[in-house]
Formats: sequence, C-alpha cells, structure tokens
Amino acid sequence: MAEKMTLKIEGMGCSKCVDKVEKALGDIDGISEIEVSLDNNAASFALAAPATRESAVEAIEDVGYDVAG
Repeated sequence: MAEKMTLKIEGMGCSKCVDKVEKALGDIDGISEIEVSLDNNAASFALAAPATRESAVEAIEDVGYDVAG
C-alpha cells in the first residue's frame, strides 16, 4: 500500500524547477501521484516499495534542490 508523503523543497523558483523535480521523482519506481507546488515549495506523492523516502530525497538533491523536511 502506498504511503502519502510531502517533502519541503528549498531552491525552486520557476516552472522549470517544478518540471525538474517532477521528472526526478517520476523516474523512481514506486513513486506516483506526484504534485509539485512552487507556491508551497513542496512535493507531495504516493510512495510504495521499492521506493524509499531516502531515494526521493536523493533524486531531488541530485537535480540541485535541498529538501528541508
């Protein structure tokens, strides 16, 4: 069963930033229902195995943003 998760993201400033985060998360097997909000500086998604919170954080950091929580 998928777990709903929201991560606060620092450093996003435009729609291209949102696209980069959406793509990074979308490339992870087990992450779905991705919603990235520039207004809230957050990404919400459903997380199921084999994906982990750590893999989501790593993917976001790999495209140049910091995860605050």
